[in-house]
Amino acid sequence: MVNKRMYTGDIVSPIQSLENYFLKGGVTILQAAFEHSFFLDPDKVRVKTPYFSDRARYSREHYPGLQRGDIATWNGDGRSVRLDDNSSAQRAWSAYSERPIERGSGYGVRHIWGHPWDPGAFTAGWNLCYMPFWVGLLTEKQHPYPPLEKAVRQAAWNLYFRENPVCDPPDFVENPGMDLDLVLGEQPLLILTKETKTKRTKHLASESVFRCGKIITLIKEIRKERHQSWSNIRKAVRLLQGKKHEPFSTDNVKASAKSDVRRILRETGLDLAQLENLLDKEGL
Repeated sequence: MVNKRMYTGDIVSPIQSLENYFLKGGVTILQAAFEHSFFLDPDKVRVKTPYFSDRARYSREHYPGLQRGDIATWNGDGRSVRLDDNSSAQRAWSAYSERPIERGSGYGVRHIWGHPWDPGAFTAGWNLCYMPFWVGLLTEKQHPYPPLEKAVRQAAWNLYFRENPVCDPPDFVENPGMDLDLVLGEQPLLILTKETKTKRTKHLASESVFRCGKIITLIKEIRKERHQSWSNIRKAVRLLQGKKHEPFSTDNVKASAKSDVRRILRETGLDLAQLENLLDKEGL
């Protein structure tokens, strides 16, 4: 028999209930969030920011009537930009950190100060943080936890603008005025850099990540995100190896397919031969 109880009390805020469970475990939401959120090395950001100055997130408000892939004019300074989803920000993160995006891991790249439609902020390292999805949700307007959003921005301010700024901060970036020492104590801010413990190689076929199908999932996600056909990917793989291939419908399709294959190689660590073998093996 099903055990049930008629509940007549107030509904507890989901964020408050989450905080209560964390506190029972001896940590706050902020401490747990910073334990698993990563920033970029300020020295690398200082060298190049933004990473792709000609990219911006598409926006109905700021680029009405335009979609991903369209060319637009940014009203801020009149520059020409290509509109994108979040893929350019992800590529910037990977370039700064020298780490691939871990697809399907529950982590994602978030914009600390927002304004992704601004090409000066979209791929800027000072505006990017790699955090678990549950942390990211608590920094969004739909489900805000203001102390967390403020703490993340304070961390970014301290890292990138307090001393030896990586660049002149735009108008929407300012010191939140929060004392992180009171919030985090001696807990450090995590800076994600290139792996040193285990060297990544292009022979990922022998790794557990390959065996569990994550690379296949990643390839499928990239193909879907780019609206690319499997046949064009196969053609591009053979083309880049100097092999015979079926013709592409247009030069633009060929260029797009080649670009997507290079992205797959970059994010999976496979080489062209391994990718072709994998496509054959999976019947993709």
